[in-house]
Amino acid sequence: MRRTTLPLVIALLSILLIASPGFTQETEPLEPEAVTEQEAHEDENAEAAKHEEHGESEGHGGRHLHKNDFAIFVGATDEHGHETELTLGLDYRRQVANRLFVGVLFDYAGGEMRNSVLAATLTWFPVGRLFVTAAPGIEFHEGRRPRPGCDCGGTLKSEEPGEFGFFDEDATYFLFRLGVGWQFPIGQNFGVAPNVNVDFVNNEKVLVYGFHFTYAW
Repeated sequence: MRRTTLPLVIALLSILLIASPGFTQETEPLEPEAVTEQEAHEDENAEAAKHEEHGESEGHGGRHLHKNDFAIFVGATDEHGHETELTLGLDYRRQVANRLFVGVLFDYAGGEMRNSVLAATLTWFPVGRLFVTAAPGIEFHEGRRPRPGCDCGGTLKSEEPGEFGFFDEDATYFLFRLGVGWQFPIGQNFGVAPNVNVDFVNNEKVLVYGFHFTYAW
């Protein structure tokens, strides 16, 4: 019995002696650099989970897409046959899915344009900060006098002194806007977004371009 037990004990001791260096190596404390790297990785995961909890999507360049976005638009409207006019507007959008937003916009082109636009918006961020917008809506057009030689047509509005020439009439049109832009973040909440849009309205194409100055939360 002893002869059988002794080789077995020796074999077990040999296995333990062989395994002990590897075991010691595996349980060896992490080096300071490795600990720092592991902590940084854990912090990144915690931050990502925090943003996900608040309904934010990862954006390009380390800046997240917030759930709400409010913007002031400053730009211009360029319509064939008329001067390019200053255009001001407001835009709000809210995230409804990953990188997808719905909202509403209002803008006004003054001067001889005298057009107001109210539209619902669907905005998608396909890659990084690049966004594409589709917006069906209504254009409220105020009557105006066309420039000489623009061949705009129209009807005579008044024969009173000081009101002469041909004017078009007040009208309301269905409008569909397609646009593209790029969001540049400024800090965690502010940003600026140059964008170009085309309005399809009354069988015409009207170019609207400028900058959105945004606040997101």
